[in-house]
Amino acid sequence: MSKKPSKQSKYATAGVDVEAVSSGLRHLLGWVEKTHNLRSETGEYIAGSNFFASVIKISDQFSLAISTDGVGSKALVSQLAGSFEGIGYDCVAVNVNDVICVGAEPLTLVDYISLQEPKVDLLAEIGKGLYDASVVAGINIVGGELSMHPDSLYGPKPGYAFDISGTAVGILENRNPILGQNLAEGDVILGIPSSGIHANGFTLARDVLLNDDLPNKQSNNSNANSKWRRQILKELLVPTRIYVPEVKALLENNIEVHGLAHISGDGLLNLSRLNADVDYIIDSLPPIPRIFDEIKEKGSVDFHEMFQVFNMGVGFCVIVPPEETLRALEVMNGISKGSQKIGKVYKGNREVSIESHNLVSKNGEFISC
Repeated sequence: MSKKPSKQSKYATAGVDVEAVSSGLRHLLGWVEKTHNLRSETGEYIAGSNFFASVIKISDQFSLAISTDGVGSKALVSQLAGSFEGIGYDCVAVNVNDVICVGAEPLTLVDYISLQEPKVDLLAEIGKGLYDASVVAGINIVGGELSMHPDSLYGPKPGYAFDISGTAVGILENRNPILGQNLAEGDVILGIPSSGIHANGFTLARDVLLNDDLPNKQSNNSNANSKWRRQILKELLVPTRIYVPEVKALLENNIEVHGLAHISGDGLLNLSRLNADVDYIIDSLPPIPRIFDEIKEKGSVDFHEMFQVFNMGVGFCVIVPPEETLRALEVMNGISKGSQKIGKVYKGNREVSIESHNLVSKNGEFISC
């Protein structure tokens, strides 16, 4: 087994030092986690921290799942393209996809939007995207906050700088959260396709594909309106796929589900968040979408980093016992096509292996083997 190259990662060079983020987060969580025991009974902490959504107890019959997330620097790409509807959709998707990971039904969401200027077209398009995603996820949006920051927000399109995030709440009724606690050797990993890059890894994607258009960088692009650029912007802005319908259908059909993982930041390493000492062997990946090939080739990004930053074509994983495989696939593909078996679970130490690219995880990152 070979070690991961010691050179600085492309992601760090682009501006996101994952190791530094992890170090800072540990200092923050050291205090946050001290609050977990400040409530008992109603509001009692059940699960969270490094999981996709946090769960608190309301009563013996009910628990609430909560998730908060934003769209990151995908907002900058939307400004470059002058297209904002998909960003509203993303805001809902990234949150409801995390809530459904514990088996909770997403109910509602509140949003937070900070603006450089209150541009009517920007807000109208974001609102339309929020609505369209809410229809798919089956939630309502019951409030939010609009905050003006004319002196601290800036972007590639003057007056249009913004950021957006949301907090989603779901409910578990007479059901324990699905945290991976029932995972067993022989379980089957099913993958549901992504719709593209979703809302993660955009600092690296922008640095590679749109470097000349970034704020505070000198442009050398004499053909900024080229067909290639328009195609790349369009592909980067494809909204995050919502996986709530597929997972709800599995649970409503009483299919035994042992694990659910939203493949967002950290890619397939997200499988190791599940609460079981097992290994995940990925041996049947679907074809990698072209947008990831573009990033890899143009940025000379190694596969180990690509799989650590991006979903690489698999946006969500469902893990079921082997005897439930065919029924689960039938249910999921009855809603949307493309779900397939991508791997299996074995006894182990929470390592993730991607056989087709000779990758294995060690200490929270992929290395070549």
